[in-house]
Amino acid sequence: MATIYIPSLMGLLSDAERQKGTRLTREEVETLRDSVVCVTIPDTIASALDRSQNFSDTDPEHCWEEWSRYRYQREAAQR
Repeated sequence: MATIYIPSLMGLLSDAERQKGTRLTREEVETLRDSVVCVTIPDTIASALDRSQNFSDTDPEHCWEEWSRYRYQREAAQR
């Protein structure tokens, strides 16, 4: 089974960081992850969604690490 966020967790984290005006802390990222709407669906459906949207959301168990990597890549692309 896979957990998906509605809307995507990366999008929610990006919005939260933009509103805050500074980087989110690990605690803030994990608090947001734990408080937003998500559903659990079979892996086959989640995989099909990833392919159809050309986007894979974050793994909730590795949320902080994936968010940090995403933020670093986003900032590097803006330089």
